[in-house]
Amino acid sequence: MAVSPPGDIVLEVARAADPAAVRSARTRLEIAAGLAPASANAEAGAGGARTATEKAAGAAPEAFKKFEAMVLQSFIEPMLPSNAENVYGGGLSGEMWASLLARELGEVLAERGGIGIADHMLSEHYTIEDGQKVPVRGISGGPEKEEADRQALLSAALVEEIERRAAHTIGLNAQEAARSRRDT
Repeated sequence: MAVSPPGDIVLEVARAADPAAVRSARTRLEIAAGLAPASANAEAGAGGARTATEKAAGAAPEAFKKFEAMVLQSFIEPMLPSNAENVYGGGLSGEMWASLLARELGEVLAERGGIGIADHMLSEHYTIEDGQKVPVRGISGGPEKEEADRQALLSAALVEEIERRAAHTIGLNAQEAARSRRDT
């Protein structure tokens, strides 16, 4: 049996709230949705809220959002009620609808900024260039690859030459030590 509160309970709560707090909350919601100008941010006292343009400047690539959505879906799905046949339906189709709801909630949350999982987990795969996240990529071919290979060969040759000289010097020092022992 489901609980069915009266429809005007939300309206009663809104009426009982402080009007200044309601205005502030409404302004913060408009700022978060990108509907209010950036100057309203200071007026609302939103502190951590970012405007739509600020979000776009540091927006995560699509791969970040998909990863965040997948992780959020795996968090949300177990939190959904398991015995809610009146909401999702019964059997396999009910499980499918619950899974689709969790996926949609995860995607919406990720689209709205998520909780920072993707930024944290995938940050080592991206660098910041001119305020934009750019994927870190290797050198696959062409003149850049040839130059990298040449530098690697030069470095290896330099290390081998240093090792040869060190071995030669150690050998000379050992021969001199042996001669000095014989002479004494």
